[in-house]
Amino acid sequence: MNKKKILILTCSHGTGHKMVAKTLSDEFKNKGCEVYIHDLFDEICSPINRIAGKVYLLSYSIGRNSYKKMYYHIDHHPLGKGMHRFWFFTQKTLLHIIDKVKPDCIINVYPYTVSSMLQKKHYPDIPVFSVVTDFCVPAAWMHPSTCKYYVACQNVTQRLLTLGVNRNQIKETGIPIRNAFYQSASKERTALKYGLDAQKRTLLIFAGTYGVLNDLDKICLSVNTFNNLQTIVICGKNRKLYNTLRQLHLNNVHIMGFQPEINELYQFSDMMVTKPGGISLSEVVVSQIPIILYKPAPGQEEENARWFQKEGAAIVTSSKPELLLAINTLYQNEVKQQAMKKNLRKMYYGHAASLITDDILQVISPSSSSERPNVSVSGIK
Repeated sequence: MNKKKILILTCSHGTGHKMVAKTLSDEFKNKGCEVYIHDLFDEICSPINRIAGKVYLLSYSIGRNSYKKMYYHIDHHPLGKGMHRFWFFTQKTLLHIIDKVKPDCIINVYPYTVSSMLQKKHYPDIPVFSVVTDFCVPAAWMHPSTCKYYVACQNVTQRLLTLGVNRNQIKETGIPIRNAFYQSASKERTALKYGLDAQKRTLLIFAGTYGVLNDLDKICLSVNTFNNLQTIVICGKNRKLYNTLRQLHLNNVHIMGFQPEINELYQFSDMMVTKPGGISLSEVVVSQIPIILYKPAPGQEEENARWFQKEGAAIVTSSKPELLLAINTLYQNEVKQQAMKKNLRKMYYGHAASLITDDILQVISPSSSSERPNVSVSGIK
């Protein structure tokens, strides 16, 4: 019996899509499948893709308004002429990937609508699935030829229903994250490992690899004065930010770089400040840690933040004074923390990667044919 071949289409703009692709790949491989991950944009033109990645990062700073206009324009015109012209440049590369891999299914972890656009004409026997990587869903993810959508929450389900998607094409699973987040860690062992005080309240702040959290030095100086609160600041791979904050020499603030076992700090901490990316929020849901979201970027992060705030699972702040007030209020209010944890539990569906891979394999397994589906590249030059 042939192993099922799984093609996952991802994107390197931000780290979230690649993390989801890797998590799904590992789960499929554990179930005996062959997995092929392709970054479609990177394979079309790697230099342009790197430039696009840098432009994406500007959406957190000087490009906020421009990104917001583009995001909502695409959301209202997902299949307009402009988008069709845009996807035209990806067709040849995508079809050659499919012809080479000959997959049993295609999984989008980025809104590559083109994979659904080409399905009926070029590979009608290969189903296309989409794993929506946010707690909102821009219309750019949606296309009638998509077999099934795997989504994070009811907010995404309702949005897809309003766009005309059938309910049986939607499955609420959560967003796939690393297995480590589903495992428990000893608080005492974590405290010893990272030089922390297990008796103090703990605030975890994610600065972001690119320093997207502004005024962090001033925030650190302020939280350092809070009674019975220790703060962990994760700078990722941003060495400049790490060195700058270390020079503050704060007693109650621990400055850390990239942490491969960050799940341990999630479980250790009582509350968190982060940006509302889909993967970060998914890790929060599994870890059930109360969160404060600071200055969400326009577009999907702003929509994510609105949903979490509406569900009572997050506090959203837009300025440094608001953020410090929220921290000061939340770390002393156990009732509020427990209420937020309860609301986070409502968003939890189980091990997302396992739920998604099991469901996809159930869809593609009934075929008894040992031959791989044919791919037609006619009309693509």
